[in-house]
This record gives sequence, structure tokens and C-alpha cells, in this order.
Amino acid sequence: MTLYTDTRLNFIDNNVVTTLSSWHPALPFLAVGSYNQDKGGFVTIFDEMGHALEGCDWPVLFSNQVTGLAWHPTRKLLVVGWDGGELYLWLEYSWARLEAPHNSALTTVTFSPGGGRLLASDAAGSLSGWQASSGAPLTAFHHQLGDVITHVKFCAPHPTSESSIRGLARAAVAGDENALDALAAWRPRTTAKLREGLQPDNHACYAAQDNGVILYIDHAGACSEVLNSPGNIVFMDILSSVYLLVAWETGGALSLSRFVISSDGSLTTDTHVRMSARNGQSIVLAGSFCVAVITGDNLIRIWDSETGDNDVLPNDGDETAPGDVFTSISYCNLSDTLCCGTSQGNLYLWRRDHRSKWKLISSTSVKGTVKEVTWGSEGLMNPLLHVNCITNAFILREQNVCWGYSNNIWMVQKSAQEIAITGKTNLSSTINTSITIKALAFRENYVVLGDGKDVQVWMRNKDNEFKFSLIRTFAWKTDVLILYNDLIVGIVSPHIECYNIAGNKIGILPSTEGEGEPIAITNTNKFIVIATIDGTIKLAEITKKGLRMPFPAKNCYQMIEDFGEVMRSSVNASGLYICLSIANSGLAPDPRIYLWDVANDVINSTLLSDTNLAPYHSVPIAIVWDNNDSRLVGIHMRSSEFDRIHLFFCHDSKLYEYKHWCPISEDYFLSDFILCSLSTPHIIILTQQNIKRILMNEFEDSNDHEQAKVKQVLNFIYYMTTGHLEKAVVMGSNITGSKISIVWDSLAKACVSLKRPDVGAICLGKMGNLKGALMMRKVLNDDNMDDTSRVGVLAVHLGMIEEAEKLFREAQRPDLVTRLISAKEGGLNEIINGEQEGENMLLIKSAQHKLAKVLWANGETNAALKLFESAGTLVPHVPRMLIAQGQASVLAQYVITSNDSNLITWWGHYLESIGDLDGALEAYSKANDFGEQTRLLCHMDRIDEAEKICHKNSSSLYQMARNLEMNANETENAVKMYLKCGAVSSAIRVAAEAGAWSLVRRAGNSSSQHALYAASILENAGQNEHAIALYQKAGKAHMALKLALSCGDTDAMLASVQALGARVEPALAHTLAAHLRRADHHAHAAALLATAGNYEEALDIVEQSTAPLSEELSEKLAAPAGTSGRDALLRRLADVLGTRGLYHQAAKRLAHIGDKAGALRWLMRAGDADRIATFAAASRDRGTQLMAADYLRRRAPWRSRPDLARHVLHFYTRAKAYGKLAAFYAECAKMEIDDYENYEKALEALKEATRCIAKSSDTESSAQTIALQEQATFVKRFLDVKKALQSGEINTGITSGQQLIHAVSGRPGLITEEKVLRLLVQYSTEHPDGDKLKRQLKLLQQPSKEDDVSQESPEQSIEEVI
Repeated sequence: MTLYTDTRLNFIDNNVVTTLSSWHPALPFLAVGSYNQDKGGFVTIFDEMGHALEGCDWPVLFSNQVTGLAWHPTRKLLVVGWDGGELYLWLEYSWARLEAPHNSALTTVTFSPGGGRLLASDAAGSLSGWQASSGAPLTAFHHQLGDVITHVKFCAPHPTSESSIRGLARAAVAGDENALDALAAWRPRTTAKLREGLQPDNHACYAAQDNGVILYIDHAGACSEVLNSPGNIVFMDILSSVYLLVAWETGGALSLSRFVISSDGSLTTDTHVRMSARNGQSIVLAGSFCVAVITGDNLIRIWDSETGDNDVLPNDGDETAPGDVFTSISYCNLSDTLCCGTSQGNLYLWRRDHRSKWKLISSTSVKGTVKEVTWGSEGLMNPLLHVNCITNAFILREQNVCWGYSNNIWMVQKSAQEIAITGKTNLSSTINTSITIKALAFRENYVVLGDGKDVQVWMRNKDNEFKFSLIRTFAWKTDVLILYNDLIVGIVSPHIECYNIAGNKIGILPSTEGEGEPIAITNTNKFIVIATIDGTIKLAEITKKGLRMPFPAKNCYQMIEDFGEVMRSSVNASGLYICLSIANSGLAPDPRIYLWDVANDVINSTLLSDTNLAPYHSVPIAIVWDNNDSRLVGIHMRSSEFDRIHLFFCHDSKLYEYKHWCPISEDYFLSDFILCSLSTPHIIILTQQNIKRILMNEFEDSNDHEQAKVKQVLNFIYYMTTGHLEKAVVMGSNITGSKISIVWDSLAKACVSLKRPDVGAICLGKMGNLKGALMMRKVLNDDNMDDTSRVGVLAVHLGMIEEAEKLFREAQRPDLVTRLISAKEGGLNEIINGEQEGENMLLIKSAQHKLAKVLWANGETNAALKLFESAGTLVPHVPRMLIAQGQASVLAQYVITSNDSNLITWWGHYLESIGDLDGALEAYSKANDFGEQTRLLCHMDRIDEAEKICHKNSSSLYQMARNLEMNANETENAVKMYLKCGAVSSAIRVAAEAGAWSLVRRAGNSSSQHALYAASILENAGQNEHAIALYQKAGKAHMALKLALSCGDTDAMLASVQALGARVEPALAHTLAAHLRRADHHAHAAALLATAGNYEEALDIVEQSTAPLSEELSEKLAAPAGTSGRDALLRRLADVLGTRGLYHQAAKRLAHIGDKAGALRWLMRAGDADRIATFAAASRDRGTQLMAADYLRRRAPWRSRPDLARHVLHFYTRAKAYGKLAAFYAECAKMEIDDYENYEKALEALKEATRCIAKSSDTESSAQTIALQEQATFVKRFLDVKKALQSGEINTGITSGQQLIHAVSGRPGLITEEKVLRLLVQYSTEHPDGDKLKRQLKLLQQPSKEDDVSQESPEQSIEEVI
């Protein structure tokens, strides 16, 4: 809702006449040319507030008038043309005269779109072009044309991107006009930055002369004639960058022509229309392709040049002053608003809505006759309107209607200085102020008004709550006012200031340079949220000492992806949640609603648009939290169809929509409105400059809304909306009222959305819908109904027919869909005429059959027959009804023309029933029913003919077999035919009756089902062997076993036992086992007892017999988990297996009961080193791993298998047996020396042994450490000797070697005297001591008389190992 407030312009003299005016394209400056009879003409520049700029020396030409005004598109540069040919320019608050080649009155002064070219023309036909890109304009060219130029229009530039706000929006929504219309309620506040810098330009233009000629002036200033119109040109403009629209007067009427612009400036006629109009001021472009023309005294015609459509204003119902005459018209591209001024000083404003319909949004009046209206300053959030009334001039500003609300009284701004007050008691009053109201704040006893300069405080009278008195006025330049208790908050950019009612300043909330200046501020109770131009959101609390921030500010660029600007923001009553809507980086509104949990710093989004893909057709334009309940928030969404208010409850940092809070048919959806406030149980909106309160559905039963009951109902709605239905039921049970069913109806509808049929059934009972409650109880107990179908039944009883149909289709229940649609008026026709695909086919057939029965009952036989035929239900309904009505002849005629085999066969049965066998046979033949033909031929004793056709299909074979079974000699043939046609039961029956047991067995082998039937017959006949075989084929092993036991057939018994598997009864198993033991089948007996669960007796049989134990039998003897005494049974089984030499199986049984050590012992007896290593590696038991390591070290060939050596190292490490690990490393070192003479690896092994022994807690570890270090030293010295000898240092090497021999002499270890001497002899062939060393080596190699040292074991000490 908007309101237009006017400001009268004050000139330096009072008695002036305003001649013309011009708005700056980007800045809020208005240049007005005026004339005074005494002083002559002059120019005044006004700012957006209507004040003349200070510090300017206005040029006054006493004998001349202003005839032309032109603003530079981006600079503060104004060019003024006078009727004496003078050109003046105003540049940055200073005036100067241009030396121009003009001596006559200037008719046009115009800048190009980018400001690089200035054109001026005069009444003598002179045209001058100026270069005006920077500084003062410079002459570029001059032409003496002769004819007067009346209109100049520059061609549109060719920018790389659109720079206008509307262009940005159009690009953001991919050119979707419906989505574009939805943006009218919001204009980005950051687009001013896009206007900075150089603008795209085009120096080419079209100039219209007073003789009807249109010239094209190119970039260089060359002129060429492109059109010669048949009349006086009164209007010329560019349409959508590609068309030139020209209007001329001929014959008292107006001709409008649209021309296509070529690249060389030539024009091609595109479309033309003729209408009436008065002058050029009566024509204006109204959008991309529309033209608005005043065609009568009070009539405006809007012509769409693209589609040819016409619209007429005023609309039916728009009130205009009688006798008023429209005089001027102007269109604002930014707000899509058309303004018309009249002879009585009235102004009418129409705006195009999202349905592209013009609606009267406001009307106001000024003093005097309106000569001209012009829109300007479209770079501002709200454009300005200049009204020229000749002797008076005004600037009108569009602003939002101010309002205030409390539970008892509310107020709305009616005009610039008037506030209307209304209350629940329908009493009213007004507040009339001396200031122009731009901001209003109302709370309890105070009303605060502001005009951007001063603030007035009004207080409520004690005697009359509708009367307010002015108590104070103080200066404060703020456009926003927020009132809480006795504190007032406002914006004085870039800070937020706080005053008290007395007008004293309490403090400020400063804004840092990085946060940017505030662009929006809203409050809910004492909490306010501030949004800045740089995307910062700040939360503040109003306290007695001023403003404080309970949480740090947050930048939306860091929280939200693809963020561009904050559109709307609001904080809840507790100050913990902020709800906001944004524009994306392309400055197009985002349809998502963002919820910021301030305390936990978590942000979530909810998409309210009908589609998940851009362009979006629904955007949020208002966000309001409830003043009393901090959980409830309202969102006003604008779409291409209509506006709608969505209510949400906040729970766990998420929004849950509260649907059905108001009927969708509520009249507020159909009118222009804005969401103002939430004060439960009312939703407050502003429509047609009046406050309207909409009551929530659940509160319709009471006029007096007590706070306790309101809270109770709100809790119910909260639990219902957030999905806590059980809590909602408990809360709803405590609510009382005459219309309590409304509450339960809401909950039941929520159950449909959440698919909770159980709770919905309770709601139906609470609503008093007993029929529905009983039906829901029935479907809840029906196992054939899934939850989706049950919810569909609930929706039916709530009248939600469309939802029910969707649910039934989702549940794939076409039968329920059929019943639902059929119950609707015209439902059968709806089904028949629907899509005949997929699941609908069943619906169509059923509906066709039902409709056919209705038509038949109405006597429409032919139509009914067609529907029966389409539905496939012709037989038996139609023949029976025709025969019953005595219309056999009609049926006969229909059968002759029909190709329906079912109908013809039915007709054959009918003929056969009345004795016409030949006719029946002919009918069966026509229907190709060979079975009926065979039956009838056999009945007529025409056997030869029957035999010829009996092999046509299974039906004819069956009829022939029936005929043969009556002949005792044809039993075998009858059985064969029965088998061939698939009638196996009949074959078995015939063979049994004839005593042909082989045929019975043959027939029984066809399938398991028939095998059981044949086996029972053979058993009764004493054919036990065949019966047992058939029982086994039928999968009835227990029946075969019982039969084998009764007849003593051991082989059959064994086969039955194997087929029986685990399905054997203990008593039967005991009997069978005894029989098998007597037959010396001990293994089978044990397996049978184990299968029956008698493991002890089975083990007794195995222990007492010498029967081999297979792995399969071992598995059966192993008691499963849960068996009583399982551990003892498995140990016993392991002993049996071990005594039989089955060590691996014995180990497996002990492993199953967790006896890992025992299992490892059996594996050791098996001597399988690989399995021992694998078993120990899988075990986590230290003892088991230690045992395995000892075995592998002692018994396994680890010296030749490195993988086993690695296992030993790993197991000792896991078992933390560091002493044994050190001993094993010592053994590895000895192996490297003895087997491979690799002293380097031996040294590394000794070092590892030393590190391991250091970790040991053994008391002898210190001695072992010394021994290891000593051996490591000897090995290192040996390596040093070897290195010296290999490098040629023979003397040094032999000397060191002799010292080493002396050190190791008589001491056991890895390095012996023999090893050292062998090395020295190898390199001492030419050394003087060479012979001596050889003799010493031979002496040492003589056999020792002492016994050899025994093989070391893991239990030896380190010294003994070394």
C-alpha cells in the first residue's frame, strides 16, 4: 500500500509561471524553467525534498524565456536553452554561457544516452552538435536545415549488459514476464553502484521537423531524410531498441506508426493504428511495446503495438471527478505506474498487476490545473513525480502507508498529515499534524510521527483512549521509527540512534566501515534486526540504557551461497531466531526463506515456490513474527497468480508450515494487501488503506479470546504442525468450545498430510463423524489395506476428494479410484473420456460396464450394447437379458454379425439346450471351439469326425479322453490323452480304476503335486516300492520313511533319510536308528540321531563302531549353539576325531567352544605349520600365540621359509615375550652367519635382539644384554677386519684379525677362531705370517674329542643360544 505526498516548490519570486521542467536521469535533481513578467525567465534546481539548491547564482534573462532543458545522463551538468538563442550550462553549482551558433529561440536541447553528444536546434532551422563526454561541451558540427526541428530521439545504445534495475530483474528471471511482475514489490538497494562509471552511448538519432520530415543523423553528424509523414509530427520515441514509434496529426485524428530501425538508419513500416488525440502531451510509452494515449476528455487508450490489444482507462468502478478533463500523462518504467493529471488538479495513478491488468492504486489532488506531469529520479527506491500547474509546481513522493496496531485500537495514514484511528468498538478519531508523515510508531500510550527532519510525540488521553495529544517535538533526521516502552529507535546513517520520549538522546549503535550503512530495520517487541547494504545482519535489544547486541553481527556472504542483498528480515519475540529473504547475486529475489538460529549459529532454508527451478514465480515480500508467541512467523508471498500468506512454526531451527489456517476462498486473497502484523489469534493486513483482522480457523467459535485459551489452542496447532500428533491429541482433548470440531478437523487434515490414519480415526470420532470413525476402524484392521490407502479413506471422510484420489493412485488401488470417481456426479463419463492408458484401463472398463447397465435400464439398447462390448462384459449379461425379454431373434441377428467367440459359444449352448444340435455344432465351428465340437460329436456318435479334430487343442483332447474312458478297452489311450491335455488327476483316476499301476506311476511322475496323489493310491494298493519313490518325488520324505520302515526296506529307508534332512521327529529317528544299527549302517544311524538332536547317543554309536567318520557326519555330530551341554559334547567329539587321526576336525570343534589352546594342540599333532600360523594369527589370545610361536620356532622349517619366521616374530611381539623374541633374533643372526655368511644382517638381528631384551622384565635380562652386546661387538670387529682386507690394507687387517682371535679364543659365540683364521688365510698369501696362520687353522680344524653341543631350544638362555 502506497501513498503520494506533495511538496510545493518555492521560487525566488512569487508571481512566476512555470514553463517547462526536466529531471536528472540518475540523480534526484529537478530543473524548472520559469518566467516572471517583471524580471523575465530564469532556472531553478530543486533537490528531492523540493528545496532549491543553495549556493547557485541563477541566471536571469529579463527579456527571454527558457525554451529547452537537458541534463547530462550521469554528470551534474545542465544545459539551458533560451528563446534568444542563448545556451547556458550549469556544472557543479556554477553557471557559464556557451558560445552557440544560434540566434533564434531554441526548440530542442538533448543529450545522447551516454552523454557523449549534445544536440541543439532553434526556430530558424539551425542544428548544432556538441562533444560533451567530459568538461564543457565543444562544438562538433553545425547544419542550417531551414525547417524547424521539433523532436529529437537518440537511438538506443548497444550495451554489453542491461544496467537498469528492471533489466537486471528481467535477466535474472530469464525473461519470464510473470516472474518479472512479481518483483514490483521490491527494488534492490545496491543497484546504485551499477550506474557509476561510463554508460553505453549511441550518437545516432532521429530528428522530426515541423513539415513532417524525419531525418537520420549518424555518428558523424551527417543528415539524411528517412521518412516524410503526411501530417504534423507530435510524438516520436524508440520502442524496445528496435522500433521507432511516430505519431502525426492528419484530418483531426492521430496516426500511430511503428517502424523497424535498420543498421543504416532507414525505416521500414511494421504496424499502424489510427485514433483520436489532442497533442503530444497526450501520448506516452507505457512499457516495452505499449503506448498510452488520451483519446477523450476523460479516456485513456492503451495500445499494445506488439499484439494489437487495446485497454481503456479508467476501469469500471474507478471513481473520477465529474466534468474533469485529462490533460497530461506520464509513465514510470521502474514502478510500472501510469499517472494522469486533470484540469481540476486531480492526479490518478494506475499500476499494472501480475495479471497485466491496470488497477487504480491511488488518487490525489493539487492546487491548479495540471499542465504537465513527469516522472523522475528512477535511480531512487521510490521515483518522484513533478506536477506543473503553471502558477504552482509540486513534487510528489511515493511512500508506504504508515500504520500502527494494538489489540484494542489501530491506526492508518490517510493523507500526508492525517492519521485515522479505529478500534474494536468501532469508535474512531483522527490525528492531524503539521508535518508530512513519513514514519509512524505506535505502542500502548504513545504515537511517534516523523517527517525525516522532526519527530512528534503524541500521548493518549486518559479519558478517551481514541484521543491523542501532541506533547513534544524535537529535531531528528530519521526516516524510520521504532517505539518500545518509552524508548524510540531510528536510523541516522550510518548509525542507529536511540532517544526517549522526552527527546533526550540515550545512545547509538555504531556501524563499522566493513558492515556498511543500514538499509532495513525491523523489530518484534524489544528486539530489532538491522540489515546493511554490505549484507551484514545485526541483532540488538532495546534496554533502559539504550541498545545492546546480545550476539555478534553476521555477514550473509559467509552464511548463504549466491548472496546478493537482504530483502526482508525479522526477529522473533525471544530474539533467538531471525527469518530473512534475500536477492541472489544477480539481484533477483530468491524464493527461499532463511531461518537463522542466532544462539547456535545455524541457518536453514525453506523453498516456498511451486517449482524448484528458476525462473521462480513466487517471492517473499513481507516477514512478520508474532508479537506474543515466539514460535509463529508469517510470510507474505507474491506470485504471478495471487498473493498468499503462509504461516510457519519454528521448531529445532526448522520451519514447519501451518496449512489451512484460513479458507483459500477468503476475500483477502483477491485484493491488494500487505501483511502487517501477527497478534494471535489474528493476522493483521492492510488493504485499501484500512486495517483488516483475519481470524485463524481454530478460533472461530469464540469472540472473547482469553490469553490462556489462545495459548492452549496455539500449543495444539504447534504440535499438529511440527508432527507431534500424539501431543496434539492430548492438548486438543483439553480444549472446550461450541465449535471444537474445527480443531479436530484441522488435526485430521494434518494427519492426511503426514499419513497418520490412526490419529485421523481418533479425530473423526472427536468431530462426531461416527460413520467415518467406524469406517476407519474397519480399514485399520484390514490387512489388505496399506497405510496410503487408509489415509485416502480418511481424506474421503474429510471431503478432500482430490487428495484421496492421489493417495489411491499412489497406493495402486484402481478399484478404490473407480469407486471414488464413480460416486461423483458425472464420474462415469469422466472415467470413460479419460486417458485409456496404464492403470486407467481397469477404471474405464468398470465405468463402461456400469454405464451400460444404466442405459439398458433406460431402454437405450444399442448404446448399451456398444458399451458392454467395449467393456468386454457382453457375455453373459446381454444374452441373458435379451432371452429374458423374449428377444431371441434380436440376439440371433446380433450373433450373426458379431465376431465375439464367447458370445457365439454362448449361443451354441443355448441352441443345444433347446435341441438344435446341428445349429449348435455350426455355432461351435464358427467360434473355433474344438472342445465343444468334440464333445457334441461324441454325444452324436460321430466318433470318426471327433477323432479328426480332437488333436486341435487340449480342450478337444480332454473331451475325447472323457469319451474313451467309458470304454474299458481304451483305458491306456484315455490315460495318454488325459496326460497330453494336462488333466493328470483324471489320468491317475482312470488308471487306478482299471488297476493299471504302471500307468498310475507314469502319470504320477508328471509333477510333485500329482506324485503325492498317485503315491497314496499305490500305497493303498500295496505297491510300496513305487509309492516310496513317488513320495520322495513329491518331497514327502517322512511319509516315504514311514512306509519304508513298515515294510523293512533298508535301501529305501537310507534314501528317505538322506532326503529328509533336518525334518525328522525324535521318536521316529530312534526307531530308524535301531533298525539301521542292526543292518550295520552305524554312520547313517548316528547321522539320523544327530539330526533329531540326540547327540549323546549318536556319539555313543560312533565310539562303539569302527565306521569311518566323514566331514559331513562330523558336521552333523557337532551340536549347534544353544544346545544343552554343548561344550562337553564338542570336547567328546574332538577326542573321537583326534583318536581317528582327524586332527583338523578335532581342532575345529574345540575352536567352536573357544578352547583355542586345545585346538592348537590338535593342529600341532597334525604338524601343519601353515594352519597353525593362520589359526594363531586369527586369535587374539596371547597364550595361544606364544604356544604357536614356540612350536614354529622349534618344529617348523622357518630357516627356509621366511613367512614362518615373520609369523614367529609377530606372535612373540603380540605375546610380549621379549626374552624369547630376543633369543629368536639371536638364532636368526646365527643362521645368517652359518648358512649365508651374511654378517651385516646378523649384526642387524643382534641389534634387534638387544632392543627386545631391553623391554623384557626378566631378572636375567641384564646379563643377556651384556652377552648380546658382546657378540654384536665381535661381529662388528669381524666386519671391520673384512673391510680392511678387501680394501688392500692387509697388515692392518691381519693385525686386527689376530687381536680378534685373541678376544674370542675359548669363548662360545657367533664369531669363532676358525671363522677369523679362514678370513685371514684368504687374504694373507703373500704376508709373512701367512704360513703361520694356515698351520694354526689346520690345527683348529682337527676333530674335537668333546661331545657336540646339543640342539638349542627356546628355553635356552641368550648365552646358550649364542
